[in-house]
Amino acid sequence: STLHAADYCGAQACKLWVENIIIKDHISNLEPNELRRLTENARACHADPLYEAASEELAKRAPVDVLAETGSQVLAELMDRHLEKRQRRTQELAVVNSNGTLLIYDTANGSTLRTIDAHNDDINCVAYSFDSSMIATASRDHTARLWNTDTY
Repeated sequence: STLHAADYCGAQACKLWVENIIIKDHISNLEPNELRRLTENARACHADPLYEAASEELAKRAPVDVLAETGSQVLAELMDRHLEKRQRRTQELAVVNSNGTLLIYDTANGSTLRTIDAHNDDINCVAYSFDSSMIATASRDHTARLWNTDTY
């Protein structure tokens, strides 16, 4: 097999590459519950390359009911390693003024990061979404708008 040939030639990098291809091919064909069991077993046996690949695949495609049955250690590591993270915008502050402008400030240094002509009248309310991915504004012009914080 290709794996034995790579091992025989002493090509460790090639061997690891082939192992990863074989692992990814195998886990891509597993049902979600089989993938969950494989991930938990690989972690328990300290099979790091298999565990890394299986947990990544599990995070990508396992339904919530399968994840609910996952062991707490594996689930915590899935959250830390593989699920998309969004850095909170702890240094950003959204402020409005009386002419309908939304201002985004950097609280660390006080500079204005963005100025957005958001509404045609006073803005009554501004709020960040829970994950800081959106800002909502509401105005006296009877409109409410959502702003993507990545693109404004």
